[in-house]
Amino acid sequence: MKLKKYSGTVHPEEWIRQVNIYCHIKGIENDKKILKICKLMIDSNIIISNEINSFDELIKALKSHSTFNIYKSLCKNKLQTMKYKPKQDITKFLTNFHSLCNDAEINDPEEIKILLINSYMNVFFNFEFIKRVDGIDSIDEIIKVYSEVVFEDLNTIKYNGTYIALKHVATGKYLTSCNFLNYETGLKQQAVFAGENLPNEDALWFAIFQNDDNDKEYYQFNTVCYNDEITLCHKETHHRLSLNCYSKSPTTGYTEVNCSNTTSIWKINPNSANNNTFYVKPKDKIILESTDNYILRSHDYTFEIYNKTYQEVVGHNEGINENDEWQIELIENYKN
Repeated sequence: MKLKKYSGTVHPEEWIRQVNIYCHIKGIENDKKILKICKLMIDSNIIISNEINSFDELIKALKSHSTFNIYKSLCKNKLQTMKYKPKQDITKFLTNFHSLCNDAEINDPEEIKILLINSYMNVFFNFEFIKRVDGIDSIDEIIKVYSEVVFEDLNTIKYNGTYIALKHVATGKYLTSCNFLNYETGLKQQAVFAGENLPNEDALWFAIFQNDDNDKEYYQFNTVCYNDEITLCHKETHHRLSLNCYSKSPTTGYTEVNCSNTTSIWKINPNSANNNTFYVKPKDKIILESTDNYILRSHDYTFEIYNKTYQEVVGHNEGINENDEWQIELIENYKN
C-alpha cells in the first residue's frame, strides 16, 4: 500500500482513513504521530493552520479549503451524468453512485431520488420508481427500490417483444406446435402437445395484449401483467393457441387445443405461490384460463400422429390441479 498526498482529489475523511490504515500496517499507533504524517502529506498548495491538534480539526480545515468545493462539484457532476445501461452490473453501479453521493455530501433523499430517476431513462422505470419511493426518506431504502424496479424492468415479459416458452410443471415438457403436423381427429387442425424437455423453435410463443379497456397505467401496456387477457402466437407459424369447443381431444375427450387462425383469448392467472405480484416474470408458475372458462392442461395421456406418440394438451372446465400449472420462461427479446 502506497501513501498518497492529499491534493483535493479525494474526500478528506476518506483520505485520513487511508492514512490511518497505512500507519497501522506500518505499526504506527500513536494519534499524534499519525496526525503529523497527515499534515506532512498535504500538498504544499493547500495552506492550513499550524494550530491543528486533532483529526476533526484537520478534516474541518481541509473541507474549508476551496479545493474541497471543487471536488464536491466534480462528484456531483459525475452523479448528474451517470447512466445505467441495461444488463450493466447493478451492484457496481449503485455502489459507485452511493460513494459519489457521500463524496459530494449529498444526503437529501429528494435530491438522490431525482439523480436516480435521471440515471435510467425508461418510462416503465420512471413511473414505477417514483410511485414506490414516495414517502421514503431512507437513502439505503431508496437505492434498494431502484435495484428492484430496474430488475423488474429487465425481467418482466413484454408484449410483441419477448419470446417465451411454457413448461408444463408436472411433466417438464414444453407447450409445442409444428407446421404441417395436424390432428387425425376433429377438424384436423394444427396439433398442440407437450413436447421436448428442452425448448426448441417449435416451443416458442409471444403474447399479444387484448383487453384495452382494463385499468393498467399507460406505461404498463407493453408489460405482461397478471389477469391480462392475451392471445398466444406461435413463433414459427404465427398461428394462435386456440380452443375448439366442437372437437374433442384425441385421447381423453376433453376440449381440443390447437394452433390455428381462430383466436382464443387467455387470462394469465397466478398460482398460489405468486398471487401477490402484479407483473409476470420468468420462472413464474401460471394458470392459463380462456375467457370462456376453460383451463389449459397437459397430463401423461398421449396420442399418435403418423404412428408417433405425443403428450396431450387439452382444455377443461373442471377443478384446477397440478396438471394445470405452466412455468413461463424468457427465451430472447426481438423486434417485430
